[in-house]
Amino acid sequence: MDNKAFDLIADKVGEALDSQGFVRQKVDTDSKSERIALYTGEGSAYSVLFDGEVKKYFLRSCAMTDEGPDNQWKNIAVWLFDPETDSTKEAESIAADFVETVEGPKRKAIVQQQNKKKKKSDEGNVDPLFFCNRLVNVFPSLKDDIRFEKEHYPSFRGVTFAREKIVPQVQYLLRTPGEQQRKEKLFTILDDVYNVGDLDVRGIITMVILNSIEGDAAETAREAMTPALQKAWKNALKYKGKNVKPEKKKKPKKSFMGSTLNDMRR
Repeated sequence: MDNKAFDLIADKVGEALDSQGFVRQKVDTDSKSERIALYTGEGSAYSVLFDGEVKKYFLRSCAMTDEGPDNQWKNIAVWLFDPETDSTKEAESIAADFVETVEGPKRKAIVQQQNKKKKKSDEGNVDPLFFCNRLVNVFPSLKDDIRFEKEHYPSFRGVTFAREKIVPQVQYLLRTPGEQQRKEKLFTILDDVYNVGDLDVRGIITMVILNSIEGDAAETAREAMTPALQKAWKNALKYKGKNVKPEKKKKPKKSFMGSTLNDMRR
């Protein structure tokens, strides 16, 4: 398989979608004839698929759920490509067409509509699991951590998960120079979810995540926050260092079965 052509196309599409808030996710597949690149947003997802058996590139789209893409993929662009005879020039033409498609006003309107639909369906259901799923758009590795948590424990341990999986990534991001877009996206999510979240979610955001931020990172965080979130954090700081009742750890299930990528295929 021509990995160079695939990487060129997938990277170009990823760059175009990044400005729209999409995040490229890691996709593993055992197929020798297929390669897949996945990009997830708030309410929709895109994927680039190369099927070596039919020698075609597919640009596809579907809606997002709390679990990830709903896998009801629709082809929105298809190109023939033979790795043995086609060159980088043909790959660049495919990339340009895919980029033009995702940046077109029609596709952007559809994405906005799906985002609104997803947001509306989530109203009244903003619990810790929903919150953590939202953060996958900033920290993609959380997707596997969430899946592991759900497979191993009868109920989602929001506070424990935030302390063990989210806090270290937030601290690392705030200490990292640059990454301004990711930092802004993080605090946009924190503010949005805090405003509509239940008491558990609000506590996780303020007393677990924000209260873990110290030093220069705290100033960086304040600059990225809305006044309302700053006020909520200020109130939460009164409880910093005080003992709280820990979540009761539950016995893990016997085994964890990793999900397959069959649904990602056509």
